[in-house]
Amino acid sequence: MAILAWIICIGTFLGGLSAQNDVSRVLSEDMSTGLFAASFIACPVLWKMPPLCDLMDGKQRAMACVALLLALPLLLIPAA
Repeated sequence: MAILAWIICIGTFLGGLSAQNDVSRVLSEDMSTGLFAASFIACPVLWKMPPLCDLMDGKQRAMACVALLLALPLLLIPAA
């Protein structure tokens, strides 16, 4: 599970960086913010710190990250 979390974390962070540079200004702010939030939710190192470890367990974090990734195409609808 940790390997999957690292893959999602790195992928969404790099996606957020590329969205800031390659996507039009109208969509880039929302899309990059969502991708950075998904990267934060998926990062296993941040969730081992004491204030964050009490907020959500592993399954809740994974489901929140999946929900963010599945909601991301809704931001692309206005561009079509």
